[in-house]
Amino acid sequence: MNERNWGGKRKGAGRKKGNTVYKTISVSLPEDELEILQETAERQNMTVSRFISKYLGLDTAAQIKKEVQSENSSLTDNFYRFSD
Repeated sequence: MNERNWGGKRKGAGRKKGNTVYKTISVSLPEDELEILQETAERQNMTVSRFISKYLGLDTAAQIKKEVQSENSSLTDNFYRFSD
């Protein structure tokens, strides 16, 4: 019998999980608008989801929100550290 060492489930194989949790939404658009959206995203070499996120500025807004939350957490930690 020929032993092959590829295919099947293997420890450490496959794409690694990232830290980002994705959620699915549904959007209703007229067919002509959907076609324009898909074509425009394709011309930018993006998925429709990535295109929407980028051009609505959601990626930037999310990054700013994370930074503000981190700063607020640091300020709160410092407040409690010095208030004892």
